[in-house]
Amino acid sequence: MARSENNFGILGGSFDPIHMGHLILAEYALEEYALDKIIFIPNRIPNLKNPPQASARHRYLMVKLAIQDNPRFEISGMEMNRKGISYTYDTMVNFHNGKILRS
Repeated sequence: MARSENNFGILGGSFDPIHMGHLILAEYALEEYALDKIIFIPNRIPNLKNPPQASARHRYLMVKLAIQDNPRFEISGMEMNRKGISYTYDTMVNFHNGKILRS
């Protein structure tokens, strides 16, 4: 069976801060589900947690630095550019509609 280019996983969160648990989980998902890549999506304003201690920009940059050596990890600024609270539903609708913002 031919694999699709769209064989990816999404790992969202506040990443305040990103840590080894996030990276291990992403590696596990790559292997367990035979994914081509994982797209990390730091949220701007989480809907179920207290506001993060680090700014949205700092959290985004922390993720970018943490994943830079893994060519199968990408980052999306999709939720960083959204006003208001980040809802997973909205993000999934954007992915479904082909509106993927990667940095």
